[in-house]
Amino acid sequence: MRFGGVVALDGLSFTVGEGNICALIGPNGAGKTTMFNVVSRLYEADNGRVTFDGQDLLALPPHKIARIGVARTFQNLALFPALTVLENVMVGAHTNGRVGFTKAMLQIGVRSEEKRLRAESRSILERLSLGHLADRPAVGLPFGTLKRLEFARALASSPRLLLLDEPANGLTHGEVDELGETIREIRDQFSLSILLVEHHMAMVMSISDEVVVMDFGRKIAEGTPDVVRNDPMVIEAYLGAPA
Repeated sequence: MRFGGVVALDGLSFTVGEGNICALIGPNGAGKTTMFNVVSRLYEADNGRVTFDGQDLLALPPHKIARIGVARTFQNLALFPALTVLENVMVGAHTNGRVGFTKAMLQIGVRSEEKRLRAESRSILERLSLGHLADRPAVGLPFGTLKRLEFARALASSPRLLLLDEPANGLTHGEVDELGETIREIRDQFSLSILLVEHHMAMVMSISDEVVVMDFGRKIAEGTPDVVRNDPMVIEAYLGAPA
């Protein structure tokens, strides 16, 4: 992936194991979010492949990514403050809608589908301990709660691969600890594979099954948290050499 003369992704290659939490780490500008944007089809890669369940995502139009089981969150919250918590989740659930454009225009099956999506969205909120907030507007809720709401909305599309882009950004230390537990819980509850971009190293090392380290668009290390935290190249490039 190139931006003019800058090579943002350069021969990057790794695999996320099914059911695993894989963390992608590296200094600012390493290319982590660029990689996310390529996978979710916000960016058009110059070449290469991104294979998910036998399909090359780069060969699909962006609107089909969610339908085959890939969802993501963003660094900055992209919720609708005026909508209720439940309605925000239903926005994500509509990617699983069974009523096509023509039927929707003719109002055929719309009411039953809305009822189904509402029930599914409410169930997700209950599983994330947000059910008691379902009918509250999203505006004014604590930041940590809004982060969980964004997870709920992503889960409403029934993904098998969830991309989390710096979910701990802006959270307090206590909220980060709680977030780590939440990520593990949703992986187990929803049978997900998770690809996580995060700068909070304590959380990364405590919840990840595998860690991939990037620098200047390239992979410089890969392995379990214990292997990666002791890799000399990682210490030099990102974690910092011991005093």
